[in-house]
Amino acid sequence: MTELVGNGIALLALAVVVGLAIRSLWKSHKAGGHCNGDCGSCGGCHHCK
Repeated sequence: MTELVGNGIALLALAVVVGLAIRSLWKSHKAGGHCNGDCGSCGGCHHCK
């Protein structure tokens, strides 16, 4: 039973970390902090200078 609880806590912690990473990527994307590699439509990222 304690092994099941330990696995559940580990999975929950992993889910939280993944969720925070996705949230960070989404906020960065919404703020224009992404580069799609198309310098013709770029707003001036560091790759296109």
